[in-house]
Amino acid sequence: MSPSYLSALGMLAGAIVALGLAGLVAALRGWRPAVRGAWPGRVRGRLVRAVADLPPAWRDNYRLLLAGATGAGALMWAVTGWPVHGLLAFAVVAGLPFVLYPGGSGRAEVARLEAIAEWLQQLASVRAGGKPLEATIVELDTVPALLQRPVGALADRLSSGIPARWAYRALADDLASRIGDDICQLFMDHVTSRGPGLARALSAQASLIARQAADLRDIDAERAKARSEARRVSLFAIAVVAVILVNGSYSEPFATPLGQAGLLVLGVLFAACLLWLRKMAVMEEEPRTLLTAQERAKEREREGEAA
Repeated sequence: MSPSYLSALGMLAGAIVALGLAGLVAALRGWRPAVRGAWPGRVRGRLVRAVADLPPAWRDNYRLLLAGATGAGALMWAVTGWPVHGLLAFAVVAGLPFVLYPGGSGRAEVARLEAIAEWLQQLASVRAGGKPLEATIVELDTVPALLQRPVGALADRLSSGIPARWAYRALADDLASRIGDDICQLFMDHVTSRGPGLARALSAQASLIARQAADLRDIDAERAKARSEARRVSLFAIAVVAVILVNGSYSEPFATPLGQAGLLVLGVLFAACLLWLRKMAVMEEEPRTLLTAQERAKEREREGEAA
């Protein structure tokens, strides 16, 4: 193999590391690409949710872990002289929390559902006194911690004069879940009808969500065994890969341009297997009932083209 081929392989591995780091950091910051379709919203949403499902210590310091992963990749590249070794080192460090906690945990979703149920019950209690829903949302100062950001954004929209229906639709985008869509649909229906019985509907919705949280807690306990099996398999496989990379006699077949290309293919296949194990351990999300912001934008584009 020619030196130019090795140089091209090194540039490819470096680009993958750089793009992966930039994409992860940008997604965690909620960045939206200027070029349409450059980073699909579904991919970004799954990445952010995967990080959000990690334990707080990993979640809050994940950007530091990415920096450490970059350093580990650069160090491995410098020590071995082979770019794919560095790429694999970066991937192992960056993906370690997802290996230790495959499929996240339903506990985060349980806490989220419980927070939503608590907030709806608070709204129902205040609304029972006859106060308008919009005023209740703006003035309520006991919002559960997990909902302070989306509910705070909703209160700001309502206070700034944005039509209530638009503000509730934006809340559905912030919650990004089937439950959030159902709640926002209830709010939007009330904007149209302004009929009585909203307090009872809010209380009933809160009770339903609380029951869903309890059921999800039971399901999560049953799926803990699958997550444990996925963790053991993944850690064993990573240990084998680490021994191969640091042991000169084992990694000798990969110390050629052709071996690097083969190692890159094996690394991609290994990552695909880990993703498959993670998919087995994670709970599927319920399909949403309202169109997302991206879907609404595409619909408007189609309507404009038709016109």
